[in-house]
Parts: sequence; C-alpha cells; structure tokens
Amino acid sequence: MKYAKTMLTTLLLVICTLAYARNDNGYNKHYIGPDEDAPWQEQEVSLPAYPKGNEQWADIYISQTYSGKPKIMLDSITINPDKTVHYILNQQSEQGINNITAEAIHCKSRSVKIFAFGEDVNKRWIQPRKSDWKVIGTILNQLDKVRSVLYQTFCEDGLPFNQKELMERIKTRAMR
Repeated sequence: MKYAKTMLTTLLLVICTLAYARNDNGYNKHYIGPDEDAPWQEQEVSLPAYPKGNEQWADIYISQTYSGKPKIMLDSITINPDKTVHYILNQQSEQGINNITAEAIHCKSRSVKIFAFGEDVNKRWIQPRKSDWKVIGTILNQLDKVRSVLYQTFCEDGLPFNQKELMERIKTRAMR
C-alpha cells in the first residue's frame, strides 16, 4: 500500500512537471478565460492625428512581383482593449502617389475595417459613408495581399504581449 502511494505521488509530480514545461513562460498563451467567450463588442476609438510628414514608416514586403510600395506608420500601431490592432497604412503607388488609410484588424474574427481615408492635399481624414468589418478570407488573401501580410504579422500566434514583441514581429514578418 505504501509503495502504491509513493508511485502515485511520483507519477502526479511528473505529470505536473510536464504540464508546466509545456507552457513557454509559466502561462498558457492560448487559454480562453470566461470573459473571452462573451460576444465581441467593438469599442469606439477616435481617429489618430493625420501624418505630418516626419513620422517613421516601415516598408511592408509583399512579394517580388508586387508593384506597389505599402508602408505602415510605426508610431500609429496600437493594440486596443477590445483586442483590435489599429494602424495607419500607406499603399503608395509605383509613381509615389499616397493612398493613406486609418484601419484596424480584429484577429479573432479575421476581419479588417477602414475607419478613414487620407486626403493628402488638405492633410485631413475623410470618413467613409459605410465602414464595416470585412473578413480576410482565403479568397481575399489573393486579392488583398497587403492586409493578408498585416494579419499574419499581428495575429498569427495570438496578439503581441507588448510593444517590443510587436516591433519584433514587424521586422521579422512584414519587412523581411
């Protein structure tokens, strides 16, 4: 009887050690807490200031054959409490014409929303008449390669935990 208790205790300690070792930093990154099962509710966010020209932009690498020059404004990237990533994107044409948008990605629903378009002459935002969340599906990945890369950067492996991890992801996944 004493031998069986000792074996059972040892077995439980080994199981607990293995379960703890599976977590990278002592916590489970994929744990879904009770509040995360609730339906998602978007929080209203005000538009960022229009870019003045002295901001730091990072080029986004799409492919060798992609003809545009997409850029993301590094200072504009924020992760909001509603689990959306907000950013300012410039899908610059081959001729250098700016196409600036204020956008957000919601990772859990695999969707993107454009909040405003930039009007480069008067340096102001123009809000669209209808601004809905649009799913980034497998078909859209072929049509909208820029947002596909942004989704992979921000959302694969879960949302970044802090600004340092976010910048590291941009360097390794989006800039290449």
